[in-house]
Amino acid sequence: MNERFVSASELAEYAYCRRAWWLRAVRGETGEGDTERYEQGRANHRRALYRLVLARLAIALAALFAIAALALWSLSRPWP
Repeated sequence: MNERFVSASELAEYAYCRRAWWLRAVRGETGEGDTERYEQGRANHRRALYRLVLARLAIALAALFAIAALALWSLSRPWP
């Protein structure tokens, strides 16, 4: 069997960015000396986080508007 030790920091790296883990663990790329690609990767992660925050905000607002619409609809109906 070809088993290898997996450290907690390696698991954290995988959880944060599977692609970064794969590049380092499988391809052996460290990113040293390639600051342009490193900065591009950081910018990509920032954009992804920004989009995730916006998507979650949109979902929260949609839920809030749906609840408000249901409340207004139920208040506009005549009482039996």
